Amino acid sequence: MPTVLTPCQVPWNISASGSGVTLVHTESDVEPECTVRFLAGRLQDNNRTDIRHVEITFRKCYFARLGPHGDSEGIEAIGYRIDPPRPAGLEYIDWLRQRWRETGFCPSSRFYIAKSSDWLPTLPDFFQGDFRHYVVDGRDGYVELIAREFEWREWLLLRDEPDRAKWPLVGEGAGIG
Repeated sequence: MPTVLTPCQVPWNISASGSGVTLVHTESDVEPECTVRFLAGRLQDNNRTDIRHVEITFRKCYFARLGPHGDSEGIEAIGYRIDPPRPAGLEYIDWLRQRWRETGFCPSSRFYIAKSSDWLPTLPDFFQGDFRHYVVDGRDGYVELIAREFEWREWLLLRDEPDRAKWPLVGEGAGIG
């Protein structure tokens, strides 16, 4: 069964030009702690995206893996399919902006949940119930995770303020897909 991905409904998209995807996966006595951080953007009134730092925390994330792909390719380069398909060429930009404005969610966020997964069925029975296969697609590579759910937070990146602790928290949310 091939892996088919659909974008998670989030209001930002992972930067295709310099995402800096970072995975932190730590064991603990209760459950593994797993966080993925990257640069992203939200669509602004001038049809450009700003720069934000986003952090996704995955609950009950026992499995994570990562791999590379060329910086001019997406997750499709490793054989995954995106559904629904996106328009190609210049039509893509108009489609992206229109759908993003209509729904408030980026239709091509580069953060996906698998509608069908070739990885999840290979795991022990415990993971066949309410666990999901997530993919974070960065500029040069990707992170895949098996987890129950996720929470995200975003900070507006202030270039003139090097102390990340002073960046304003501007959004947060949660979901399973």
